[in-house]
Amino acid sequence: MPYTEVGILSKSASFPITPSDLAKQLFFYPTWCGHYYCNENYYIQRNYFPQLLIMFVREGIFHIKYRNHSYDAIKGDVILLDCHEPHYYGAADGLEFLFLHFDGSNSHAICQYILERSGPIIRQESNVLIGQQIFDMVEFYKRGGIETMVQSASRVYHILELLMTPDRQSVSTESPVEKAIRYIRSNVGKEITLNELASVANLSPYYFAHCFKEETGFAPMEYVINTRLEQVKNQLARTKIPVAEIAYEAGYSSTSSLNNMFVKRTGMSPREYRRTFQGKKS
Repeated sequence: MPYTEVGILSKSASFPITPSDLAKQLFFYPTWCGHYYCNENYYIQRNYFPQLLIMFVREGIFHIKYRNHSYDAIKGDVILLDCHEPHYYGAADGLEFLFLHFDGSNSHAICQYILERSGPIIRQESNVLIGQQIFDMVEFYKRGGIETMVQSASRVYHILELLMTPDRQSVSTESPVEKAIRYIRSNVGKEITLNELASVANLSPYYFAHCFKEETGFAPMEYVINTRLEQVKNQLARTKIPVAEIAYEAGYSSTSSLNNMFVKRTGMSPREYRRTFQGKKS
């Protein structure tokens, strides 16, 4: 997509996210995420913006001015800004960064707490997990993913948890099973094997399968199937995307493969499910 802001390269990606009124009342909620590649012409200078902002620097240098101080954020740094306050950020040539705008509930109070404790530039081992969380979100929306307001909120909560957790705890935030679950959700449209998941968890396939079943109540490959079907259900209920395209995005080799699994699990075909939840013929 073309970008109106100067300095953003064409291979960049960004996705606005529209929260429901209920999400605004109950949860933290993302409003915009993206993955930007920039040259030295990119900069933003504002006295006020409604949301909070987290950025993760993947490459290059990011110039920041905030609360009458100037900073240079480098690869691996996380930047946290309450955009209610005046702020400036600009790129050195070759900058690559991920970003997430969010809001909701007492999020500004939590942001102020972190800023008072750490300042706007955060350097800690858990930053890589924060960067991965935002990257996974961007990739999810790039694939046309749809999620519930609780799932969206959980992304924000987890990032804030990482920002507020000391390094000695945050480096072990994810269990082997949680790593595997995150991998499944990030690669739901690809072929996934038990050995692949065990490798992500750094466990033997037998022991991994035992741990996964004990922690989630599902066998690993059953969880993969359920994750795919949940994505399919969301898209059938909330979009007009053709069933064939939905099947492909969820990792099914053909529409008939999806139909067979869907009927087996739900008792109805994908088209019947869509008619039921959209209340009209499809």
